[in-house]
Amino acid sequence: MEQVILYVRVSTDEQANKGFSLRDQEQKLLNHCKVHDLEVVHIFREDYSAKSFNRPEFKKLLHYCKTNRHQIDKLLFLKWDRFSRNTSESYNMIGQFNNFEITINAIEQPLDLTIPEQGLMLAVYLSMPEVENHRRSLNVIAGMRRAYKEGRYVASPPKGYTMGRDSNNKPLIQPNDDAPYITEAFELMATGLHNQKKVLDKLRLKGFKISKTAFSRVLRNQLYHGGIYIKAFNNEKSETVKGIHEPLVSKSVFDTVQNILSQGKKQSGVIHHKLNADFPVKGFLVCPSCAKPLKASTSKGRSKYYSYYHCSKPCNTRYKKEDVHRWIAYFFAGITLKPEVKDLFFKLIQERFEQQTKSTSLSPKHFEKVKVYEDKLVRLQDLYIDDEIDKDAYYSSKSRYKKLLNDLNQKTEHYKNQRDILGAYKNGLSQLQYIDKQYDKATLESKRQFLGSIFPKKFQFKKNKVRTADINPILLKIASVNKSFKRNKKRDKSKNIDLSRKVPKVGLEPTHYY
Repeated sequence: MEQVILYVRVSTDEQANKGFSLRDQEQKLLNHCKVHDLEVVHIFREDYSAKSFNRPEFKKLLHYCKTNRHQIDKLLFLKWDRFSRNTSESYNMIGQFNNFEITINAIEQPLDLTIPEQGLMLAVYLSMPEVENHRRSLNVIAGMRRAYKEGRYVASPPKGYTMGRDSNNKPLIQPNDDAPYITEAFELMATGLHNQKKVLDKLRLKGFKISKTAFSRVLRNQLYHGGIYIKAFNNEKSETVKGIHEPLVSKSVFDTVQNILSQGKKQSGVIHHKLNADFPVKGFLVCPSCAKPLKASTSKGRSKYYSYYHCSKPCNTRYKKEDVHRWIAYFFAGITLKPEVKDLFFKLIQERFEQQTKSTSLSPKHFEKVKVYEDKLVRLQDLYIDDEIDKDAYYSSKSRYKKLLNDLNQKTEHYKNQRDILGAYKNGLSQLQYIDKQYDKATLESKRQFLGSIFPKKFQFKKNKVRTADINPILLKIASVNKSFKRNKKRDKSKNIDLSRKVPKVGLEPTHYY
């Protein structure tokens, strides 16, 4: 009888979602083990986010597997997003369990990872939760930026403010007990007779509790004069808008303090980072001997100039520029998504997406309920205006209907987000077509963005093959599937699955692509 350990996980924001409770997951896993005659030796229960493997219970699980590696055959969980929502880290962790000779799998999304095509399906299962997290993050950022542009500060309030609500029950920062200290600090600094330390000492004697570093940030924060600074994002430039919250100091006092602070600030020199269009790989390529980034330079020979990527003494590592760029070009040719692979990949994603969203589809009744509660709120307001209900009844009923309406609107937003995810996948796969030509025609900045996204931890050459601590696993799988389409080889039934961080078979070796 095979011995298995079970892993169940739920994050705080998933507690209320159907099918994601710890008890429900555990029962399904136990039923599976009973049917398949598997002996459960340990169950690990986690209440933590899956954005990384830095989770308390998972660390215990990993240690348990290391110390009992010969007594465990399998690690089972319900779905792959219970295991992780980080694609790159997942592949590294799967490699660790392979070293322990422990098979891992999801009972509701079972895969045979000895089959290359199943590895592509694994990439779909692992990447979808990550894309969903990223989409949710972008929506949160967009919502916060929209609020900022309306003059509403919705982030964590700084010293002197607490988060409150306005008459429409929307977030609005309001002055608290520390506000008078902030006002006095600016007024003392504006006189020019005190430095930061003296002002801070005076306020501390009065009971103001704040660190020296935090106090320095307070004096620079535009929020105190009523301004909200919005950082640059994508194609939008940074800007400062007028907030709707109550300012603690006037704009003139704030500007006076900034001038005083700037006068005492040492002027530092500007650091120039020189980039040369002839050496786009500089900074990404490291020495295989000392692991330091290779330099790039051109020297004059007898009749012409020669360019190299090279290391400093005493290392003798040196590559011709032309060789490096040719290897890079062949590498991009290998990870370019072939049309037939793109269609297969998107079909797998679409099927998985339809299964996942089937239970969350919104029926016409959902939108009917939204309309009903909106009408009730309007009717409630009319009754209050006409003195047919008292103030307490009005606010009590309004709060109840608002909550019900907000719940429905959140479901609507979640459904829209899921539809956006499929569009993001389709657009992303299109971007992976002809990536070799895109790189060849790209500007220096774009080429470096390409390299940075593929090699987050840099790379090195060894016998003209790339070695890296990490590489984007989906691109690695694309290269593998591309080759299987090209060569039409029989399935490899060996136990060595194609998940290695070292990638000699899909590396920068030109003879492997053409």
